[in-house]
Amino acid sequence: METNSFLLAMSRGRCGQSGDIADSAYCVFTAPLELQVTQDRIYMEGEDLILELLYGLSGEPGALRLRQMGSNVLLEESPAGAFVRFLSDKSVKYIGQLIMYALQFKIQDLSAYVGGCADLMKELEDTLDNRMDNSGTYQLLDFRRSYTQCGNMVIAVKEILTHIDKGYYPMQMQNSYVLQGQVMLEFQFLEERYELTKNTVIKDFDTYTSIINNNINRSARLLSLISLVGVTLNFMFGSLLAVSPVLGVVGGLAIGGLSVGASMMYRVNRRQENPLEPGKRRYAIGLHRKKLTEAQEVPPSEEDKPE
Repeated sequence: METNSFLLAMSRGRCGQSGDIADSAYCVFTAPLELQVTQDRIYMEGEDLILELLYGLSGEPGALRLRQMGSNVLLEESPAGAFVRFLSDKSVKYIGQLIMYALQFKIQDLSAYVGGCADLMKELEDTLDNRMDNSGTYQLLDFRRSYTQCGNMVIAVKEILTHIDKGYYPMQMQNSYVLQGQVMLEFQFLEERYELTKNTVIKDFDTYTSIINNNINRSARLLSLISLVGVTLNFMFGSLLAVSPVLGVVGGLAIGGLSVGASMMYRVNRRQENPLEPGKRRYAIGLHRKKLTEAQEVPPSEEDKPE
């Protein structure tokens, strides 16, 4: 069953009355994507050129395949149809231009993802704040894996553009050199933006994991202190509780109060290691994260006012 449909005519394009590829010349047809696209690549199949691209890191995922069939091109795309919409306002006259437009579409998709990675990392950190379970670690690893996948796509696009620039496909890329230079420039900007964002994300990731490890160590020390207090209570007042319940309960409460006071003093001393300047105060931090702003001046009390 024929599922091809006419999309547009290129320069010297001629579409047959039947609308079939065999009766047409220099036309672009669309069809559903039947064979799965697993990677970004360009290759020759006989004398025909085939380009396969994945897209949708920052939106709805999809894939496309441009298959040269003589003087015609068959565009196979997933139901998302993002590339067909991208071509709606483009003037395609040659096969090489269609290939470069596909690569430009891919570069813009990667640029949108890379541009939002810093905000995604910050949003993820805000979501995982004060969380020390494994789910937070898995989300961070998923984010890093997704960014690594983006890096693999950048390398694949660079390999495709390098083959085109070195003249591997001279017949197909005729009359598209101006657009080819524009796409090369856009990819150069994408590569520089990716490297800058990668350094920022990796450093931010390492800093955040270091903070989480410090919080876990601090909580572990507090739990160790509570366990030690529990063992002490069991050892010291276990026998007294059997002889005199009142004395055992009073002693247990006294030791519990001492342990709570010691933990509070521990937290206060940790904060006093980095005291604030005179006339400034800290913002209270509750169970939920609050936005920290610059320290504000505290009005002097009556005792501090000069006489």
